[in-house]
Amino acid sequence: MIVRISDAETLGQLVRAARLSQRLTRDEVARGTSLSPSFITDVEAGKPTTQLGKVLHLLRELGVLLSAEAYDIEPWIENLTAIKKRRVRK
Repeated sequence: MIVRISDAETLGQLVRAARLSQRLTRDEVARGTSLSPSFITDVEAGKPTTQLGKVLHLLRELGVLLSAEAYDIEPWIENLTAIKKRRVRK
């Protein structure tokens, strides 16, 4: 299933759906991830200031793969690659 994530609220709904589909309580997920139940509640509520690293950890533990689709960035990537190569030579 592919879900388009455009805001923290939609991501929170996805996290909650993934947790409930596995019949897990927030406390069970918290114990399995070393995250607090209140953090999981914040993510599920769509709190926009949650820490990205912790959110990614939570998603992995729930079996959710997060990917991004970007358009018209190839020139930027090529430019960054060229800059990195110049830094290595110095």
